[in-house]
Amino acid sequence: MNTHRPFSKRKIIILSIVVLFIGLVISMGYQALDPFRHLRITIHNQSDYDLSNITARVSSSIDSFNTNNEGTIHTLKKGVASGEKMKFAPQLRLSGEASIYLEFTDSRGKTYNETVCGYTEYLSGNSYVTVTNEKITVKEECM
Repeated sequence: MNTHRPFSKRKIIILSIVVLFIGLVISMGYQALDPFRHLRITIHNQSDYDLSNITARVSSSIDSFNTNNEGTIHTLKKGVASGEKMKFAPQLRLSGEASIYLEFTDSRGKTYNETVCGYTEYLSGNSYVTVTNEKITVKEECM
């Protein structure tokens, strides 16, 4: 004789609500911690030109006294094609306060140098760079 009772609809609904609630709490936790994760830069190339020679670098007032640039420059091995989007976390090191710059060249040979974090102490947060034929827009969310 089978004494196992199947789940009732009520139990299934309660279990579903509990699982959804736990998922919501976990999702909100990740969103709350997002600004404190390692700096990420997103490049959205909406221009007609491919981007290459992409380099992120740290610049601070003590850089002029520091001849060793190890850890202050990160060069990407791959470019961003026209119409593509790329997200990366530059492996940079920082001591004190600094700004982060992004330098790249388009397929016409024109070089750009944009500030992606005007001020940071922790190399954390996000920066969104949108490249069009007319202009470059940067949205900083750096910590």
